[in-house]
Amino acid sequence: MATPDLRSAGRRTAEQPLPPAGPTEAKAPSAGLHRESWVAAAKAVAGIVGLFVLWELLVRIIDPPDYLFVGPLSAFAELAERPGYFAENTFVTLQEALAGFALGTALGVLCGATLHYSSTARSFLYPALIAIDTIPKVALAPLFIVWFGFGFESKAFVAMAIAFFPLVINTFDGLSSVPHELQELARINRASAWKKMVKIDFVYAIPSIFSGAKISISLAVGGAVVGEFIAGSKGLGYVILLANSQVDLPSMFAAFIVLAAIALTLFFVVDYAGRKLAPWKNHAK
Repeated sequence: MATPDLRSAGRRTAEQPLPPAGPTEAKAPSAGLHRESWVAAAKAVAGIVGLFVLWELLVRIIDPPDYLFVGPLSAFAELAERPGYFAENTFVTLQEALAGFALGTALGVLCGATLHYSSTARSFLYPALIAIDTIPKVALAPLFIVWFGFGFESKAFVAMAIAFFPLVINTFDGLSSVPHELQELARINRASAWKKMVKIDFVYAIPSIFSGAKISISLAVGGAVVGEFIAGSKGLGYVILLANSQVDLPSMFAAFIVLAAIALTLFFVVDYAGRKLAPWKNHAK
């Protein structure tokens, strides 16, 4: 039986360009996928509306005093009564959360890639990162305030600290999950390290990175509020603190609803971006 000439096969494949890292059968989302997305969105809206209805019914049945608990109608009435007040503070919290998320994403992806490509960095940094991650982020907030003051920067850095770690872990895991066959193909084609990283490693890591980003975006909103709790004079965290001091539950629950809406909207925006950048993941489901 004739033995195939592996060297000549390697030379032949070296002349061919690297195939795209995503599965070749992945195509643009079909109309069926769009319909499924709309159906899923409708179910999500129905679930949220049902939760509000159940909440209001429970309040009307139990009839607690207003200083203990209020229903969603009271919270929405408060939003309608002072739209400018809530809009101004929402914009402040949104800015802080997005800045922290952007910074946390950049640093998290960079750190995760460093841990993957450098065994030395992985040996020294990974245990240190795990140790830092165990520290409650609320405990770090006063430190950021000492470093950056009481302004916008300190809240953004608190949000960054909370959003950072899911991106590190998910980026590292995503880069480590590249199939061995593709790595071998890149070696046979004599692809440079940079070309392999850009066209194979990070393309396959996109779904994992965006899974971490969906966690981080919600955490970033919470991190901004934590910073406002400690040293805020505006933002939804400050609204909650002020309402608490005045036993103003409608304002407090209105801020809770706005925070939930922000986090949910940003979550779906990140999820949509991930689906667009990794369409083969949708087809695999």
